[in-house]
Amino acid sequence: MTLKTYSGYDLLNYLDAGNLLVNVGVFNALSAMTAAQFPQTKGLFISGLGFTYSHLGWPDVGLIDSIDVRQVAQIIRGNHPDLFVICDIDSGLGGLEQLRRTCVELKNLGVAAVQLEDQTQDDKRCGHMAGKVVRPRDEAIERLRVALSAAHPMQIIARTDAPMENGEALQRVEAFIQAGTKIVLVDGIKEKDIAAVRATVNGRAHIMVNIVGGGKLAQRPASEFHKLGISIVNLSTPLLFPAMKAMKETMESMVQGGWLMPEKENDMTLAMANEMVTSNFNRFVMHNSA
Repeated sequence: MTLKTYSGYDLLNYLDAGNLLVNVGVFNALSAMTAAQFPQTKGLFISGLGFTYSHLGWPDVGLIDSIDVRQVAQIIRGNHPDLFVICDIDSGLGGLEQLRRTCVELKNLGVAAVQLEDQTQDDKRCGHMAGKVVRPRDEAIERLRVALSAAHPMQIIARTDAPMENGEALQRVEAFIQAGTKIVLVDGIKEKDIAAVRATVNGRAHIMVNIVGGGKLAQRPASEFHKLGISIVNLSTPLLFPAMKAMKETMESMVQGGWLMPEKENDMTLAMANEMVTSNFNRFVMHNSA
């Protein structure tokens, strides 16, 4: 395989050219298909939180493994080879050699980038929640170096969950850049912290921000984040939480209404749903035809 075979090579070129990438957070093939229906969509982010919620019905506390991630990435990447697919691998999904294996396998699937955080496995939390515990800095850097060596040219988004208040987050950002990463993320920050992150990075890497519904970083138009020096706006939960709410409301309506399925104007019908998935399958066949 040549460098240009890997979408990580294209992702870095895309960002280096000054483009803004907005990732839509997805959690299965159906949500990815829905996001990809819109030509404005350029990136799909396979969220660890979203996958855990949707596939296990459990909280985001480090309960997924590399097989889970690889399987969903293979399906989504296979369906959408023309989009940047970015995959959340939590804090590495295991020890150093498992981290290496995960990066190689996702790279070979054509994943453009993986997000690697520095939390401990046992205290894993969503980056916008309290109670996060990070690995010692030296250990986090060692793991990042292993990932970088295994992943090239797939990109590693080096994420820190260390606090801004004591300066540890910025020290880790500096160490990440020194180790060779080209994309950094300080998760769970507020907008007032972006300037300090940008000053530390000083043009040596691209900055990603992560937006979670109800999280710490307030949303604003993506173009405004771009003006603040952000290269990637990651929308982690725009499809997950509305889907959860819609299912809950449908169940409430049925329970209270004699188990009649609610019917609303412009509801999705069998014909409409089948047309969407058939179109998605036809694109898959086209992309994989000789």
